Parts: sequence; structure tokens; C-alpha cells
Amino acid sequence: GTIVEAPMLKVRLTRARKASGAGRPRPLSGGRVLGEMEEYFLTSLSPGDTFVFAGETLKLEAVRDTEALVSRARDADAKVPSYQGGRFPISIHLAARVRAMLADPEQWQKLPAQVAQWLSLQAEISRVPDESGLLVETFARAARYYMTCYPFEGRLAHQTLGMLLTRRLERAGARPMGFVANDYALSVWGLRDVGLMIEQGSLRLEDLFSSDMLGDDLEAWLDESSLMKRTFRDCAMIGGLIEQQFPGQKKTGRQVTFSADLIFDVLRTHQPDHVLLQAARNDASTGLLEIGRLGHMLSRISGQITHCRLDHVSPLAVPVLMEMGKEPIRGAADDDLLGEAAARNTRLIMEASGLIGD
Repeated sequence: GTIVEAPMLKVRLTRARKASGAGRPRPLSGGRVLGEMEEYFLTSLSPGDTFVFAGETLKLEAVRDTEALVSRARDADAKVPSYQGGRFPISIHLAARVRAMLADPEQWQKLPAQVAQWLSLQAEISRVPDESGLLVETFARAARYYMTCYPFEGRLAHQTLGMLLTRRLERAGARPMGFVANDYALSVWGLRDVGLMIEQGSLRLEDLFSSDMLGDDLEAWLDESSLMKRTFRDCAMIGGLIEQQFPGQKKTGRQVTFSADLIFDVLRTHQPDHVLLQAARNDASTGLLEIGRLGHMLSRISGQITHCRLDHVSPLAVPVLMEMGKEPIRGAADDDLLGEAAARNTRLIMEASGLIGD
């Protein structure tokens, strides 16, 4: 077999895009390099998305060759970088067993006492996810409106679902601002009350989670992101179309990327059914996006979506909300930052327990 090294992209600071005098956006000009980040995370973003890196909140402007051009931004709910360790989600069989265990209260006695108590509190405040359906919770917190669901399909499938859901919510006028995912849950936040939109009938969950999102929405997102180009580069190297380690003529990562991007653009324009383009799409669907697993989940929950509109965050939503903003910052303020994070998490747990309001 072939093991392809995980490439890194330089994160280069630039100015935000602004319209010039003629009304056209000014070209991006490079600034200082903030560091390097795995391409795996950056290719999952679209221009305009924000993330935390090097102690700053940054907005992705564009990915060019081997560099990610970013600008400073102000967003309290920026995405948290994830790395290659997050590419191994829970298996389909394990996810099914977890759903079955949660749906059967008699099985809770096999769990630690704290977990069983937490699930009982979840049942009192909201509902416990069942084995075959999907639980969707909506609630308000800190001037934001959250929609949290529990597919239990793994981080990769949830990240893909989050990207597609935010596109649909944007078209529906819900004004989503971002999402965060872990192995069992996904939470999307925005500026409009999604729960109220669902109750008023202006937003239908069956339409939001319909399987046709894997059609046009997926294609549109793939066109916007650079994921396909990066996957094609790996296929081209494995297929021998690009040779990086030729004796005496070793190519750098930048040279490989240039060659792969050029070949990709030519094939996509003149031979869109080329076998390497098909292989790249298959690799992206199975290895990076979990399209098959996501499609199976959408079919499983069809007609079995339960909505709970809550007054505050639920116990099961606490862990996924804690994923927001978990980027370490090294320096003299470490103790203060840890103290603030602990206070925020404690307040979040108390809100979920109903001990305090939001």
C-alpha cells in the first residue's frame, strides 16, 4: 500500500477583503506567517469561516497553493481546529449499541452512577434519544439560539452534516453563525430562534434533514472548498501521475501541490469523468466526509425526528458546547484562562441541571 504524508499549510495573515473604488474586491496581499496547520482542517472550511489559531480568532479568506490566507476577526464562537486524530470516529456497530443502551433505561444501571443520574436528568428536562430516530433540541443561551441534534454517527459524519445544515439554514433565513461537533452530537448556533421557526411552520425538520442534501448542497460545498483538489493530489501520487521522490529530483510539497492543482483543473475542464477524478471523489466521500454513513443515517431518521424546545441547555448538550473555544494559549495567563474556562463550564453544567438561569 501507500501512506501519504499529511501535508501542512502555512497560515499567513492578510487584510480582510474590502471593495476597491471600482466596487471589486481588492486582491489579497500576504503578510507574516502565524504558523502551520494540517491541511485536513483547513480544507473543511469555506471562505468566511472563523477559527482559533495562535491565540487569535481568524477568518479564512482563501486557500492558495500551500498557504491559507487569513485575516483577524471578532467571533466568540469560532471553530476549534481538529487534527488527524479526529479522523477515526466510532464505528457503525458501536454507535448502534450506544443508541440502544441509551434508549433502554434498564441498561442505565450498568453505567457509572454519575452517568445514570445525568441521563435521568436529561429525561426530566428533555428526552433521551431513541434507538432509530433523531432528537433535535432548540434553546437560547447568551443571546444566541442553538439547535442540537444527536445522530451518534461519529465526528466526520457530523462535521459534514454541520456544513450542509448551515447552508440550508442560511437559505431558510435562520442566520446560522457556526457549528461544533463531536462523536455523538452536533450543535448549530445562529441569530434567529430555530425552535420558533419550527413551531410556526416556516422551517420543517423533515425538509432540513432530507437526504437530498447529499445532492446539490454537497456538490456546491465541494466546489467552494479545496477538499477535492487535496484528495486528487493523493490519488495522483499513489497512481504514479506525480512522482515526488524521484532520485536526484525530489519535489517539495509546494511543487507537488502546483502540479496536482494544474492537472486537476485541466482534467475537470476537459475530462470530468477521468478515473482519477472519480477516485478522488470516492476517497473524499468515504474517508473524509463519510457520505455513505451520513446517507444511511438520513434514511434511518426519516419520519422519526423529535423536536424539543427547551428553556435552557440540556444535560446531553453540555459536552458538545464545551468543545467551543478549546484551543490552548500558552503564556503567563495560563492559570487565569484555565480558571475562566472552569467557571464557564461549571456555569454551563448548572444551567443544564436547572440550578441557575442562562
